[in-house]
Amino acid sequence: MRYAIEVEELWWKYESSDHWILKNINLRIKEGEFIGIIGPSGAGKTTLCLCLVGIIPHAIKGTMKGHVRIYGKDSRNSSIISIVEDVGVVFQDPEVQFVTMRVIDEIAFTLENMGVPRDVMLERIDEVLTMIDMKGYEHKHPLELSGGQKQRVAIASMLARRPRIMILDEPTSDLDTRGKEEVFRTLLKLRNLYGITTVFVSHDIEELARHADRIILLKNGEIVLDGRPSIFFSKGYGMYSIPVPQITELYYRLLELKLIPKFPSIPITIEELIPVIKRLSERTKLLNPPDPVSHETGNTIISLRNVFFTYPDGTKALKGIDLDIREGEFVFIIGPNGSGKTTLLKIITGLLKPTYGEVYIFGKSIHELSVNDIALKIGLVYQNPDHQLFCNTVYEECAYALRNMGMKEDEIRNRVEKVLKYLDLIELKNTPPFFLSKGQRQRLALAVVLAMEPKVIIVDEPTTGQDYIQSQYIMDFMKKIHENGKTIIIVTHNMRLVADYAQRVVVMKNGKILADGTSRQILTNTELLRESGLVSPQIVQLTSKVFNVPLLNIKEFIDAIGGLS
Repeated sequence: MRYAIEVEELWWKYESSDHWILKNINLRIKEGEFIGIIGPSGAGKTTLCLCLVGIIPHAIKGTMKGHVRIYGKDSRNSSIISIVEDVGVVFQDPEVQFVTMRVIDEIAFTLENMGVPRDVMLERIDEVLTMIDMKGYEHKHPLELSGGQKQRVAIASMLARRPRIMILDEPTSDLDTRGKEEVFRTLLKLRNLYGITTVFVSHDIEELARHADRIILLKNGEIVLDGRPSIFFSKGYGMYSIPVPQITELYYRLLELKLIPKFPSIPITIEELIPVIKRLSERTKLLNPPDPVSHETGNTIISLRNVFFTYPDGTKALKGIDLDIREGEFVFIIGPNGSGKTTLLKIITGLLKPTYGEVYIFGKSIHELSVNDIALKIGLVYQNPDHQLFCNTVYEECAYALRNMGMKEDEIRNRVEKVLKYLDLIELKNTPPFFLSKGQRQRLALAVVLAMEPKVIIVDEPTTGQDYIQSQYIMDFMKKIHENGKTIIIVTHNMRLVADYAQRVVVMKNGKILADGTSRQILTNTELLRESGLVSPQIVQLTSKVFNVPLLNIKEFIDAIGGLS
């Protein structure tokens, strides 16, 4: 048996840290295996990836014990250049990998360094651009792309090299549903063609359940669980309270209610649960799900009329947007990568001015307001937290804007510590932001805005880098502050969160609004979702196949079978 990766008694701590980030990691990965790694934010997942590609210990200072061997080569005795001959890596933040001015050059860069013949290089570039659905973007600057498109380019640059081992750290966190499916399909295709070994760090439990040979749970720097998906989720659900596929969670809930028999192997896909749900439906009088709760809202506070926006390079990002947001609403904006969602947010917050059309914020034209005027009323949490973090510590980051507002230090301390406690960052208040994991930085960026207590809070992909439990934690907090009178606008690709939390959903594609309705209207419209490159949650898919009325989430499912005879 040939091992591509062998990790033996690996310990690591950063030079600035007093505690070990990785603790006694022992791991063997066979050639051609597809390994999924999950774990809470700050568990050490990215640090482990840095060890596997040789950046640790060669490019980052710290203390290392143990060994990492790549095809038998010990990383401590081999140069990074030697290691990357075998290993390709895609980092969580794609922007840190960009070195050139155009997409085509970005992909060609490493191929040129490898001495790949020009005709082979052009063939590979065309192949990977087709794989990631980025044909036509060859001459764009990577930084002109949406977050999801940037991630696709980073993935393409790595895939074009065809390394023997691929290390991917949250490569699909900013991608829409179709983009995620394309990435997994491409990785599996390359494995089948070339026997490539894949290490895939992700919070996307459902995709890992379908595709990974093994899943590893990393917690507090240690491997606490390692096994095939069905065994992994069977042990993990009870022992470690880990997130599981929605289908698996439903199975356990029905088992607890003694409504279905125990399976020999726990289900992790829709197809595995359909037969027993069909039998359950035969003895069930399904209760109709309730209509969406009507929440009282106030006057229109944000209004866009026939808004167009064109970037300097000619990209038409918005094409005739008409949208009203009322005080007290909880609105989700969804759509595929490049549909104009982030541009829309920048228009609303005054960071961009419309090329054509009118925007009114609290009754005033956006042309009458400065960015600072708008910021006092509307807080924006960026998709990439690094775009708004610049202070020396977590505490100072949250306090900075409050000091600029002239607030007294006692009030600043009360506000900052309150929000840091709720977002589980209080123990890190004296830590430099860039020592945090991306998930922790995402929560910090949210904390910065929440501390200012604006009337409207806009969050662009708030759950990037968070697992579903952490995502629920953040969304429960957003729900709580919404109930306290805030207007909330969320941009997300996470359809499960839309099903669980959204009151109103706006669907965008190609710079236009395709639909605007309740979560039930949107998530049960199969044709609309297909056109938008999105996929409804597993529960919606399951109940659509079995019942006449699709149900949005597990709670609705349990409530709906109240007519069980």
